[in-house]
Amino acid sequence: MPTRPRVNVYAFLGRYFRRYVLWLTIAIGASLLAAAGTVGMISLIEPIFSEVLLSDDVPVLGLPGGTAEEECPPGDEACQAEAEAEAEEPATFIDDLKRRVDLQGHFGESYRSLKRRWGITDDKVVWFAPLLLVLVLLIRSLAMFLNGYAFQRIGLGGTTDIRNGLYRRILEQSSRFYSAHPSGELVSRVVSDVGVMQNAISTRLVDVLQQPLTLIILIWLLLSIDLKLALMCLVVAPVILMPIVKFGKGMRRTSFRSQEHMADLANLVAEGVRGHRVVKAFNMEDFEYKRFRAASHRHLRVSLWAQMLSQASSPVVESLAALGGAGLLIYTGRQVRVGALEPSEVVTFLVALMALYDPVRKLNKVNLVFQQAFAAAKRVADLMAIPIDVEEPETPRPLTGVERSIHFSDVTFGYETEVVLDAVDLEVAAGEVVALVGPSGAGKTSLVNLLPRYFDPDAGVITIDGVDIRDFSLAGLRRQIGIVTQETVLFNDTIRANIAYGQADLPLEAVEDAARAAFAHDFVCELPDGYETVIGESGSKLSGGQRQRLAIARAILKDAPVLILDEATSQLDSESEALVQRALTNLMQERTTLVIAHRLSTVVNADRIVVMERGCIVDQGKHEELLERGGTYKRLYDLQFQG
Repeated sequence: MPTRPRVNVYAFLGRYFRRYVLWLTIAIGASLLAAAGTVGMISLIEPIFSEVLLSDDVPVLGLPGGTAEEECPPGDEACQAEAEAEAEEPATFIDDLKRRVDLQGHFGESYRSLKRRWGITDDKVVWFAPLLLVLVLLIRSLAMFLNGYAFQRIGLGGTTDIRNGLYRRILEQSSRFYSAHPSGELVSRVVSDVGVMQNAISTRLVDVLQQPLTLIILIWLLLSIDLKLALMCLVVAPVILMPIVKFGKGMRRTSFRSQEHMADLANLVAEGVRGHRVVKAFNMEDFEYKRFRAASHRHLRVSLWAQMLSQASSPVVESLAALGGAGLLIYTGRQVRVGALEPSEVVTFLVALMALYDPVRKLNKVNLVFQQAFAAAKRVADLMAIPIDVEEPETPRPLTGVERSIHFSDVTFGYETEVVLDAVDLEVAAGEVVALVGPSGAGKTSLVNLLPRYFDPDAGVITIDGVDIRDFSLAGLRRQIGIVTQETVLFNDTIRANIAYGQADLPLEAVEDAARAAFAHDFVCELPDGYETVIGESGSKLSGGQRQRLAIARAILKDAPVLILDEATSQLDSESEALVQRALTNLMQERTTLVIAHRLSTVVNADRIVVMERGCIVDQGKHEELLERGGTYKRLYDLQFQG
């Protein structure tokens, strides 16, 4: 297998999400509007108290910048003189900073401006402030809806693109890749890992932008209410944030292990279902169950640890926040008693401070969920980063068939350290039927699998009419090759769809003709729904011989000039084998054919028989010639017919 390059997960995700820039712009605008609406709702507390509920203790908005006449009773010259003296005092740095960050003061100016513009008098203010609160709430709700939908569109769309890209990448890989990655692992990556990413991004991405914005604006509001008190709270805040960071790091490590164990579970299920007949034949139900139970227990331990981290994070953060809140109440209570703070300022400050809890809590959840998603994204990115070792040519040459020959020239191939083919040299003339025989493990199947480029040879070259097959496009090369394998591959679809695989618009008559040629038409017509019968996973509703004949019909319908028959009649009974053998004989006329067979009786009429052993060609010729020379072929023949 090619080595895996180092992957930048953020760059990997960026490739898929950058196409949603417009939706991100909408989401950012809606987030800003929602955050402003939150601050507006809090800032309306004071006018509702003072103007609607007529609370004399609460000044209207606590607004700075009012005139001396507004703050002092008429005729109170001492009060006015004191206010004028305070106004003449030079502003300190703290005063200037407070004026700049006075968000509540800016809101108050806007509130007064609205009252003047709409002519709101004292008798009308009783409905003005509540209706304004409702309007702000409606605008905030609309903004949150747009924000949520936009991020759902980004999250669901982006992760769907990732899942599609991952599956396409898996399909493009060579057979070497599949031998190194169990099917259960690949299913887990496509379904489970991308599902974790999808859940995190679609449900929590909205909080990544909205909550920090809300947090910033609420902190701004706190600074405008009481700068000194707000700074004290911000100094204490890191104590609350430290556990969030610690829990997040632990969650990332734990989530990675959890997904690894989930892949093991998926692989065990896939193997158990796929091999259920063997499991039952050997009475291994308990054995498989114990294997699965042990893997489930490992996954359970890791998942429980992840849940412990997740569930413990909120109580820890809330407990620290409660301690800080208690200290804040003690401090503000003392300040109110000595006249340093107004009760209205304390109420507004506390409401804004409590509003901070929701963004902090959600950001804590975001951190934990995104650590899980990050681990899943890394696994997906690592899998997609594996190079495709069977590459397309930059400028493919056309291929329309075999005019002269197919030539395997000094071809060497192996799996990791095991050499399967050793400098094989074989030329197959156009229209020739060549049978490959030999003991199991001789390299017959590996040799024919190199022709459609399921793998590429480690050394040597394969040519068609003198042109390296790597110079043809994969689609163009494979279009010229029809294959029937020992392991019949059918899909959970109708018989018609399986024969006309990938050609939904093909007329039924063409499908029926192919089925007749494969001697499958009669049994198909006897089924309740005929060619529309759904045959189950891997054709489980059919017999082995019926499945094999459908696979042969599919190859016949493809009508490719090159045929590969890998034990094509191995699953047939004697009667069906005779019928299908006649169909294959007719099909092989004027076609270049490679036949692999353990039953030597099926290859005696081949134009040439090639005998392989331990990855090498040890003999070749016609049936009678090989018997006369003795050797491996004579030994195999005697074992089958005289043993």
